[in-house]
Amino acid sequence: MGFPWYLKPDILLHAEMLDQQDCLTQEAQNSYYRDQAQDKQIAALTKRVSELEQQLFALEALLSEKGILPPLPPEPDKDAPVLFAKRTEELVCCPRCGRKQTGNRDNCYNCGVAFTYESENELHGQK
Repeated sequence: MGFPWYLKPDILLHAEMLDQQDCLTQEAQNSYYRDQAQDKQIAALTKRVSELEQQLFALEALLSEKGILPPLPPEPDKDAPVLFAKRTEELVCCPRCGRKQTGNRDNCYNCGVAFTYESENELHGQK
């Protein structure tokens, strides 16, 4: 005794579904390898941009020493706190690392530089 005709599997439909599954699997693998190749290209380009920036900074310093460009500004003190006008709930950028964060923090969450506020310094009699 076998299955009635309406419960028997359709061999052609099953084969077609297996073909579609194979195609989707192949597309997914190709997409994964494309993504991997793009990630490698992005890493190589990021490294190259960093190298070019370093060369540009060195060239600017050399041209500044020779008097062709105006003197470069002095390097900021890395331990000096950053001064903001007042605490705020709005986003501010850390001047040292450029990370955005709320303007009510005591330190940058990324680089750790201390934040000070003019409004609080005036309340404490400091300038």
